Amino acid sequence: MEVITMTATIKLLSTEQTKAFDTEYVDAKMFTLVQQALESYSIINKPFTLMDVGGGNGKYADKFLSCYPNAHVTVLDSEYSLLEKNTSNQRKNLIHAPFQNVSDIPKMQVIQFNWVLHHFVSSGYKESCALQLSGLKDAYELLEPGGVILIFENFYDGWPMKELPSNIIHQLTASTSLAAITSKMGANTAGVGVCFHSEKYWRNLLSTAGFNQIKSKHCYDFGNLSTLKKICLCINEQRVGLLIAQKPI
Repeated sequence: MEVITMTATIKLLSTEQTKAFDTEYVDAKMFTLVQQALESYSIINKPFTLMDVGGGNGKYADKFLSCYPNAHVTVLDSEYSLLEKNTSNQRKNLIHAPFQNVSDIPKMQVIQFNWVLHHFVSSGYKESCALQLSGLKDAYELLEPGGVILIFENFYDGWPMKELPSNIIHQLTASTSLAAITSKMGANTAGVGVCFHSEKYWRNLLSTAGFNQIKSKHCYDFGNLSTLKKICLCINEQRVGLLIAQKPI
């Protein structure tokens, strides 16, 4: 299977750091939410295309193709070692590139980000937020009118301000001087950075990017941090959810 290579400017994880993502996080219950969303927008009634941004090893794409025989999937990832793990499929294309530099791609009916947008990080916190908004705007342009964007994300609600954990976690994980410490504390993104948000913040970004009919589905609550760490990071609530939005017809 041919892998098309493109280049772009963005802070990327090392090959060693990406090994943790050689897995599949979307279980049967969460995939049902995807199916329900696509059915509600009548996406699956005719042949359609999906771009799986950060799709890595292609396990999600394979699941999707198995469910939808009328679908074609483009798996996009910046880590070549993950793309190499894809099984061959005539209805699956592979692109080796960050999403920020994708060009000359046909319009899609569906674009999906599975725990990927929080890895859109740049030189600082504000720059990372701007990069995420830019990515959503790019997705908007790449979708056909009536196309749908699906986003699985970890939502972090802070106290006393919802976005406080987002800022703190980014500053800690982006610091190269603290990388050894944050890595030992379990931060796989140590030295590069990660930029989580609350559900409300992501909804605002989607709206700003031009999407409408923005919906969300709760998947599950999570949190493996000690009470002390949650207090230090100003975390009030952690949960996983699916955001669904449409480009106006």
